[in-house]
Amino acid sequence: MTFTKKLTLLGVLLLLMSVYTMPQAAEAPLGNPGEMIAQVEADLANARANQWDTLAPVWFENAQEAFEKAKKAFEKGKKLSDISDYLAEARLNLSKAGEMAQITRAIIDDINRAKQKALDVGAEEMGKPYQEAEKQYSKLTRAIAKSDVEYAQENAVKVQDAFREVEIMAIKAKTLQEARAAMAQADDMKLIKIAPQAYNAAANALQEADAYIGNSPYDTINNRKKADAAAFLARRLLAVVVTSKKLEEMEPEETALYVETLLAQLAKSLEAGDLQDRSVEDQLSALTTAADQLRMDNLAKKELIESYQSQVAAMEQRVSGLKGLSAQQQAAKDRLAVERAFNEQFNEVQGFFTPSEAEVYKQGDQLVIRMRGIKFPVGQSTLVPDNYALLSKVQRAIKTFGQSNVTIEGHTDSTGSAEMNLKLSKERADAVKAYLVANRTLPSSHIKSIGYGPERPLATNNTPEGRATNRRIDVLIRPLAQP
Repeated sequence: MTFTKKLTLLGVLLLLMSVYTMPQAAEAPLGNPGEMIAQVEADLANARANQWDTLAPVWFENAQEAFEKAKKAFEKGKKLSDISDYLAEARLNLSKAGEMAQITRAIIDDINRAKQKALDVGAEEMGKPYQEAEKQYSKLTRAIAKSDVEYAQENAVKVQDAFREVEIMAIKAKTLQEARAAMAQADDMKLIKIAPQAYNAAANALQEADAYIGNSPYDTINNRKKADAAAFLARRLLAVVVTSKKLEEMEPEETALYVETLLAQLAKSLEAGDLQDRSVEDQLSALTTAADQLRMDNLAKKELIESYQSQVAAMEQRVSGLKGLSAQQQAAKDRLAVERAFNEQFNEVQGFFTPSEAEVYKQGDQLVIRMRGIKFPVGQSTLVPDNYALLSKVQRAIKTFGQSNVTIEGHTDSTGSAEMNLKLSKERADAVKAYLVANRTLPSSHIKSIGYGPERPLATNNTPEGRATNRRIDVLIRPLAQP
């Protein structure tokens, strides 16, 4: 919803609310007065927590007053119908407060966002313009609090626009600072009279940058380019003025000799020879030719260097290929060594457990210990002492592989709800992890626990045997490869 639509909706709502000063009490079912009072009191507390008392103070206060009347009537033992009427009145006012707060919050949020964007770019430094926007903001918030329909309709957009304007002013001040400072110096020195062409070029560039930023304040890249161009022309203006004043003080011959000296220095740098016996135009032509030749020479040298670099890269690639072949051979040896060590450790770990305790097998690059012998109380995740012997063997198995990453998986049968089983399987996996960490098997960061509930059965859940098989804890050990 746009800010204008929000404002229109606010106006309509405020207008409807302003038609009457006190809402009619709605009929409410008779019931336990104590419970009804407690419910309305809770509704008021919730409304206050959501700031309805500040966003819609009139309606909230009406609701609070009606509630207090109901409470006093209850304490004095008055008729249940009177208490019910007061409570209905409180609910109706509270409902209107909620409607008002929702619209007010939407509009205030839009204005607050505009205000924050202005603050983010340093709008407070603009002084009076920002203070004026703040003043308008304060008036608007007070008007909304008083349900002043006319003022809210007339000024909400104005306040948002005021913050946007001061935001753009701050962006311009920051981006155009150098160019504006240089032009201010030029104006103080009245340089438009000394160098009008250079002055107008700099002034036009600054005006163009100012207009562009005003239309596209968030186009940071182009804003900076235009600001830099304006600053460059402002600096050029100052340089032109310095040169103009210097030449103004010279006699014609002295000016010619000054220009000749500058061209001679350039000719020396370009190794173009002594050109002082030629006109200024001929000297410039010769210097241009010399500069072009130097550029072509540099280009040829660059191409030659690139050719050498390409040849070096090709040779390095061939050398790298030879090294790569050796590295691949070494990597293959390392993999074989790792696999051999893993197989030896697997065979060793298999001997730790009896068939009734656990099943041990390989799964890719990891070893799985399926603990069939672990037992938990029905519906619980507490580890009983009878499990400690089996868990000690699991510890020993993990330590056999040195540094490893371990995953504890909890599984259940399908008895009961899926949600309950998922929670129970996770808690049981967490309990095993906690035991391993507490007994310094591995750091906690190397062990994770997951609950799958009944999602991954190994057997049918239609028989007692199958369900017993599915109730299990799996320990997955992935050794960290050794170099």
